[in-house]
Amino acid sequence: MGLKASQPSGRRPFVYAGALLWLMMAPVHADEAQPERAKDLRYGWALYEYHQGNAFEALTQLAVARERGGIEGHGDHPALVEGGLMLSWGMTREASRLFRQLLGADGAGSNLSPDVRNQAWFYLGKVFYLEGNQALASENLDRVDGEILAEADHDLFREWIYLRSRLAMMSARPDDEPDLASLREQLDDTDIWSLYLRYNSAVSALDAGAGAAAEEELKKLIAILDESIDSVEPDAEREGLRGRARLSLAGLYLRDNQFEAALEVLGAMPLTGVFADQALFDYAVAAAGQGRPERALDALDTLANRELFLPWRQQVPFARAYVLEQMNAPQRALPAFKQAADHYEARIRELGNIRDRLDEENLMAQLEFSRDSDGILTDSYGRLRVQPLESGMAEVLASETFQQALAELNELYRMQSFIAERQSRFQSFRIMLETREQQRQIRIAQTRRALETQQADQWEQLHEDFTDRISSALADEDAGFFMTSQQKALSDKLDEVEKTLANLPNDATTARQRATYRRMRAYFDWWIADDYGTNRWAAQKQLRQLDREMERFQTQRQRVETRMADDARHAELARRIAASERELATLGTEVSEALGRARQTLLTQVDRMLAAQQQELNGYLLASRHAQARLADQLFRASQNAGAGDE
Repeated sequence: MGLKASQPSGRRPFVYAGALLWLMMAPVHADEAQPERAKDLRYGWALYEYHQGNAFEALTQLAVARERGGIEGHGDHPALVEGGLMLSWGMTREASRLFRQLLGADGAGSNLSPDVRNQAWFYLGKVFYLEGNQALASENLDRVDGEILAEADHDLFREWIYLRSRLAMMSARPDDEPDLASLREQLDDTDIWSLYLRYNSAVSALDAGAGAAAEEELKKLIAILDESIDSVEPDAEREGLRGRARLSLAGLYLRDNQFEAALEVLGAMPLTGVFADQALFDYAVAAAGQGRPERALDALDTLANRELFLPWRQQVPFARAYVLEQMNAPQRALPAFKQAADHYEARIRELGNIRDRLDEENLMAQLEFSRDSDGILTDSYGRLRVQPLESGMAEVLASETFQQALAELNELYRMQSFIAERQSRFQSFRIMLETREQQRQIRIAQTRRALETQQADQWEQLHEDFTDRISSALADEDAGFFMTSQQKALSDKLDEVEKTLANLPNDATTARQRATYRRMRAYFDWWIADDYGTNRWAAQKQLRQLDREMERFQTQRQRVETRMADDARHAELARRIAASERELATLGTEVSEALGRARQTLLTQVDRMLAAQQQELNGYLLASRHAQARLADQLFRASQNAGAGDE
C-alpha cells in the first residue's frame, strides 16, 4: 500500500500539462534563442491546435507537415513537441522511440542543449514511472544529469530525487540501500518530497512485517509535519499528508489492539478534511475495543448523519447496532439491527435494479462532467473532471482503471466526431469535382468552336497540296514554278507582248518588234534558268518553315484534343478522394469497434463494483438478521423469565 499519488498505477499514463508546455517552450539549440513566433505556418497551426486542447489534431498537423517535407526554421523543436503530444496521448512507446531517435542512443543529441536533453529524459522517465514500468523508468531517469537539472530547475531536481528513491524502494534489492540513503540525504527533512518518501518508507516497512519500524517512521513524519505546517496559512498538501499519516498510525495501533494509543492519535484529527470520515469510524472501533461504547456510538452517530454515504460506510448501520448491543441495551439494539437489515435489503434491491438496466446512457446519467465551450474539461493528468451524482459511483469513479477507461471513451468519441466531420467534407469534395467537370465541359465546347473557326482541316489540306506541287516541280525541274514574284510579273508582261504582236500585221516595224521580243524572251529564259537553283532553295526553305509551323500547329491541336478527351488531374484527384474516403471509412469502423470495447470495459467495471457491493451488503444483511433473531430470542426469554417470576 502507499500514497496513491506517489505510486505508479494504470496502463495509460498522462504527462501533465506542465511537461508538455515545457517541451513546447524549451530552446532548441544551446546557442539559439527561441523564436517569438512560428517561422513555419504548419508549425504554427500545430501549436494552435495544441493550445486549443486538440492533441490529436496537433499530432495530425505535425504528421502532415513531416510528410510534406518537414517544418522549416525550428530545428528539432517540432520533434520534441510531437514527443510531448505522444506522451499526453498515452503513446509512451512511440514517444520513447522518437526521443531515442532525436536525442541519440547515448542521450547526447548533437544539436540539443544539455538542459533540453535532461528534461526530455526526465519527463519520459516520469511517464514510465506513472505507467508502472520500473525498468524503463530507471533507464530514462538515470540518463538525467543531476547537476544540470538542479541548476536549470530545482523543483524538477527534487522530484527527480523522489522518483529515483521510490524506484530504489520498489526494487527491494539490498544493493540499493546505500543509493537510497544517499538520495534521501539530498532532500531537506521538511521537503514535501522527503515527507512523501518517509511515508512510503513506513508503508514499505509495514508490508514487510516490520511494524515497529513503520510506527517509528510515522511518528517522525507526524512530528516533522506538526512543526513545519504554518498554523496561520496551512498548506493543504501537508495537511492532507499529516491526516493520512495519523490515520495510518492509528490503523497500525488498531491492528495491534493498542486502543488507547489509537484514540490519542485519532482524537487529534479534525472533524473536517479528506480523512475525517475514516478517522471517525476508526475512532469508534478503538473506543469499542477500549470498552467505551458510548464514545463509539457518538462517533458512529456523527458518521451516520453525514450527507455523503460512500460504499465503505455501509458497515456503519450494523456497527451502530452492534455497539448498542455491547452497551447491553438490547431494546435499542434490536430496532437498530432491524433498521440496518431493512437498509441493506433496500440497497441490495436498488443495486440489483441498477445492474439490470445498466447501459452506457444510464451510466453517464450518474456522472456530472465539467464542461466549457470546447467540451469536457480535464485535469493536469488528462483525466476527465467528473463528479458522481450517485454516491455508490464514487468508489469506482475513484479507481485509476475506470478513470482511464472513461478518458479513453471520451477520446474515442472525439475521434468519431472528427471522422464524421471529415466524412461530411467528402460530399463537398464530390460537389467540387462535379462543378469542375461541368466547367471543363463548357471550356471544351468553347475550345471546339474556336478550333472550327480556325479551319484546321482546310489548312492541312492546303499544306499537303502545296507540298505535292513543290515535289512535282522538283521532279520535273520546272524552273518556271520557282520564279520569284518579280519574275512572274515580267513573264506575264512578256506573254501579253507576245499576244499583242501576234495580232499586228506583218510589216517592217512589226518584224523589228518581234525580233526585240525574241531577244527579251531568250534573255528571260536564260535568267530563269540561271536563278533556278536559288529560287528552288528559297521555296524549299519556305516549305520547311511552313512544315515546322504546321507541325507545331498540329501538336498543339493534338494536345488540346488529348486534354479534352482525358483529364488526368481530375481523375487523380477523384482517385485520391475515393482512396481517402475508403481509409477514413476503415478508420471509422476501427474506432466504432474500439468504442464498443471501451463501453463494455466501463460497464464491466461498474457491474463488477456493484456485484462486490451487493456481496458485501449480503454479508451485513445476514449478520443483521442473525443479530436481530438473537436479540429477539434473548428479549423473549427475558420476558418469559420475568413472567414466571411474577407468578
